[in-house]
Amino acid sequence: MAVPLNQLSGMPQMRAAFAGWTTQLTFKKITQQVVDGWVQTVETAVNVRGVWQPMSPEDIVLKPEGQRSWSWFLLHIEGNQTPFQTNDRLEFQGTQYKVMGLKDYRLNNYVQYEAILDFQDSPDV
Repeated sequence: MAVPLNQLSGMPQMRAAFAGWTTQLTFKKITQQVVDGWVQTVETAVNVRGVWQPMSPEDIVLKPEGQRSWSWFLLHIEGNQTPFQTNDRLEFQGTQYKVMGLKDYRLNNYVQYEAILDFQDSPDV
């Protein structure tokens, strides 16, 4: 019989806490790759169970001074998947973000990401 992960690691499992907290979220992961010498943008749909929320003011104040006025968000994803990495671009509900950090709590059955509103070019007026 397999031993539950929390018994092996001594870490609490967040499955019960996440059960009423998470929802199905769909992101577009935006990557670029070179094909035949040309840069091509590839968008991939990523479906996860998680929570998307604004970062608390207490956490934002710890960011570097020039980044404190940016729009910061936290993404908690349930389970052992890590679909995003630092510097990945993702789109959620029509807005593009950049992944700035990843905290691996897979021993507790979740992963936490920090994301900021990505730079948007203003069209010429």
